[in-house]
Amino acid sequence: MWRRVTTAFLIFVCLASPAVFAATGWLTLAGPKRLSGALAGGLAAAVFNIGWDALAGRMDWWAYHSSGDVLPTLAISISVVFVFGATAGLVGWRMMRAMGWTGVATFFAGYVGLGMLRDHMLATNSTLFAFGAGPMPQVMGAVGYLSLALVVQVTMLLMAGPPRHDPLRAS
Repeated sequence: MWRRVTTAFLIFVCLASPAVFAATGWLTLAGPKRLSGALAGGLAAAVFNIGWDALAGRMDWWAYHSSGDVLPTLAISISVVFVFGATAGLVGWRMMRAMGWTGVATFFAGYVGLGMLRDHMLATNSTLFAFGAGPMPQVMGAVGYLSLALVVQVTMLLMAGPPRHDPLRAS
């Protein structure tokens, strides 16, 4: 396994994250209103994420280790905005639109699960991220991801309306 995150990988994350959002926007048939709502939700999630990371650092729940290089911070922030924010918001919107309350439950459970998996993979396979001791860091990590998912979906709801009320873009 890789113990050091390479510069090439971080640049890839910076470039791939917006591309993943664009592809998801096209695949979900989201219109401009829904796309802008998803991007705004991604930005709101990034702000919440900064707050969660600051609180986690003060409480010793988790920490991102940086050598002062701006690239890791930029890559993580861009991936939060585009992947854990906007892209996940569009996927959740389509799930909620198609499956109602089952889609809501599935989306939020999947979002928290994938977020926790991401953190555990980073903690295990790199020196970039580390959890604190005990079960509290994982519990608070799950709460943090749940709050990010809520922020994204509430922002989209406010900007673009309920999942079933906007038309799909013509394919």
